[in-house]
Amino acid sequence: MLRQLRIRLTLLYLFASIFLSIAVGGGTYTLVNYYFRTTNDQALWVKMGLQFAALRIPLPVDLYEAVKKEGLVITNPSETTENQSEENNETYESSSNHLIEDNEGLQENELADIYVNPLTQQGTLIADMGSQYATSFVDSAAVLAAQKNGYDFRTIKTSTGVSVRLFTYVVPEGEKVQVFQIGRYLSEQQRVLKSLLNTMILLGGVVTIFFGLASWFLAGRTIKPSQQAWDKQHTFIANASHELRAPLTLIHAGVELSLRKAETPDQRELLADVLSDADYMNKLIEDLLLLSRLDTGALKLEIQPINLSTFSNELLRQVERLAQTQSLSLTQKIAPIQIAADPVRLKQVLLIVLDNAIRNTPSGGIIEVKVVSSGGKGLIEIEDNGPGIPEEKIDKVFERFYKVDDQSSMDYRGSGLGLSIAKSLVEAQNGSIRIVSDGGKGTKVTLSFPLA
Repeated sequence: MLRQLRIRLTLLYLFASIFLSIAVGGGTYTLVNYYFRTTNDQALWVKMGLQFAALRIPLPVDLYEAVKKEGLVITNPSETTENQSEENNETYESSSNHLIEDNEGLQENELADIYVNPLTQQGTLIADMGSQYATSFVDSAAVLAAQKNGYDFRTIKTSTGVSVRLFTYVVPEGEKVQVFQIGRYLSEQQRVLKSLLNTMILLGGVVTIFFGLASWFLAGRTIKPSQQAWDKQHTFIANASHELRAPLTLIHAGVELSLRKAETPDQRELLADVLSDADYMNKLIEDLLLLSRLDTGALKLEIQPINLSTFSNELLRQVERLAQTQSLSLTQKIAPIQIAADPVRLKQVLLIVLDNAIRNTPSGGIIEVKVVSSGGKGLIEIEDNGPGIPEEKIDKVFERFYKVDDQSSMDYRGSGLGLSIAKSLVEAQNGSIRIVSDGGKGTKVTLSFPLA
């Protein structure tokens, strides 16, 4: 089954769509936020310039340029002297009024929500400036920063949690107002940004669901040829296995009969080799058939509580005879715990692992079997003091047909399927298998199963 591959492809497509949605949404949100920020600052510059013009204070260059950038023209009061006639003063006043009238729409739409605080050098509000100035709270830190740098921009929060964009500017000496601090409440803009964010999250969720369904469909179309080839392969293996078992059984029976009637040692040796090859082929066919059933999910398991104390003792008694023929010591430390597993398949897994340990442990070595419980799991640990597995090969030992030592003999023929079968059987029983090995210092295999 290629279901896991389909899931991975779906997740890949889905993550790509999520990343694209976040990039587009985040970029849009950032641009809108940047637009608000720049328009706020520009509006504060213009408002500051209008305050200077309204009080006939000479405009510094930066304020003049900011006002001029909006297409406004102000006759700078610095060009008038104290000896100007009243007519000239009236001319400037009418020019200022003309400026304000010509830009009434700008003030109403963009500048009307900006409050102005006329301050002294110490940051104290000047309350007798007339009704055109709306006094509000004063940020002392911004005043100090403006006195140091000439002006200061910052975003603060009021005691009620409302965000305000502040622009503080130091007025040239000799004027009644020594510092202007103007601010714009950002509540409306933040409401717009929040609404935009919620809309993008909603649209992102809809797009993600759509892309998820589309990704599942596309992944299915992508792996369909592979799935068909996979199914045909397993069908072939299953059919071939069934077709080969019958003639192999006949070959095995015929060789056994011939072996009984053999008259010379050479004949017996030759027939024994043929019998060994037939057994090897039969086991290989059974392994391939088992893997085919595991891959297609056709293997039936009978999960039931298993007392590992009783189960392990019976199994180890059988294995101990084989270990003794190899001059190996088999030690055990079994805790009386119960796990949920299939007894037939559990025995098959343990025989595979123990057979590997026996075959790869030199004469006089020790194989230790330990059963413990940890973290709600039953653990079966099988450890030997053989040559171990090189670190770079540990990740490959569960691959099919992979052999750490690719040398076969008549005494030990390995197909490279044992650990692959063991892993598939363990995972089919909701368990896990892990191998820890250090070259030259032995190997430890840990089987984990849920407790009954």
